[in-house]
Amino acid sequence: MRQTQAEAIVQFLSFSGDLCGHLKAIAQIKPRAWPRLVRWLDDVGLSFYFLQKLKDCNATGTIPASALCRLEQNFRSNQLRVEAMAQRFDSINHKFNDAGIRYAAMKGFSLVPQFCPYAPLRHQGDFDYLIADKSVAAAHRVLVEVGYVEKDSLSSVETIFVIPGGRPSRGPEQYSPRAPHAVELHKDLWDGDLFRLPQIPKLFFLDRVITHRWNGLTFPALDEQDAFLVQILHSCHHLFNLWIRMSCLLEIGYFLSRQANDPEFWSLMEQRIGDSRILREFVVIVTELASRLFAAPIPPIVHAWGARISPASRIWINHYARRCVFSELPAYQFTLFPTAKFVVFLHQQYREDAQVGKNVVRKRLLPSSRLLCIVRSLRKDPSLALSAGWWRAQRLVGRSMFHILAGLRYLWEVPRWRSLNRTRNPAASP
Repeated sequence: MRQTQAEAIVQFLSFSGDLCGHLKAIAQIKPRAWPRLVRWLDDVGLSFYFLQKLKDCNATGTIPASALCRLEQNFRSNQLRVEAMAQRFDSINHKFNDAGIRYAAMKGFSLVPQFCPYAPLRHQGDFDYLIADKSVAAAHRVLVEVGYVEKDSLSSVETIFVIPGGRPSRGPEQYSPRAPHAVELHKDLWDGDLFRLPQIPKLFFLDRVITHRWNGLTFPALDEQDAFLVQILHSCHHLFNLWIRMSCLLEIGYFLSRQANDPEFWSLMEQRIGDSRILREFVVIVTELASRLFAAPIPPIVHAWGARISPASRIWINHYARRCVFSELPAYQFTLFPTAKFVVFLHQQYREDAQVGKNVVRKRLLPSSRLLCIVRSLRKDPSLALSAGWWRAQRLVGRSMFHILAGLRYLWEVPRWRSLNRTRNPAASP
């Protein structure tokens, strides 16, 4: 993928700028590039946002007919998927209500319309719930009764359930109503132990839940301040996990385009964040990413926080953020010396001590989480060892090559990173 082609699409989706110039750049993309660009749009979650903006601008003729046809077909499939997912979502909610479970829906349908104007514009692969500690066991029983099975998770604050036999899908297959989905139960949103990062004081409580209405459905959800913070932490979770879908940043940008100049909202947000330095800096990092990619407005209070962000984090934002976000997805797809692990430079800024920082680098360069998941799965079901399909789904060769090549690219970049930090702060040790 030539990054300039992807950048042309991202600039076209921005909330301000030279629309005619952006359309001209898209028109100059050669027809032979579009099959791979359509696949890239699927991977980063921008397919239908791109399609909708082309329609809004009466510019569908800017791209080849074959690419437009593929986007239209996928969009129709996703509309059917959203209808099926909404029915499943409503059924689970009713069963939770009948069982007396205390919960709030997060992300997904609760993002409409604050973060997404129309549900079929986004691909939804799971249902996320904030669950009261005392309700986790009951929620587990409900999900098992309707056919889900628990899946291994490395996090201590979430439990994941899937439909048996489902396999991750990509491209057009992911939009089918029959494509697999998951249900995630969260006792909290941030698991610092998962990435060896500092813990954030518990932020989300069910006594702050509001009633959300969408498409004839009514369900408990988080208020706008909490929903925004969930999106911030969700983005950081994926960023530190070496991949982040641009659609997450576009949706945050959409929210900012409507709320950036609401002083009451940001006053409440400042109170919610309090004196948590790490949470304040995460807000800066994600909002600046949304701004740099999609020209989303940055609220004045976030500008003020950004002026006080740590020097090394500022260097990462200025020199590495775009390169990480434009990394190939999925991570196991072969790319020569991918840049995804440049996020380790940022990761190190939030370590609790020097030894933890060294451990972070080692574990991010040569992670063992996938092997742990494989071992746990085999212990639960030894017959998987005889399943060629299951082993193919683990993509061990592709993932191993990614970690080796991305690790080498990170090590090659270390001298430049140190030089940038010495230039910014000559007194700092390399």
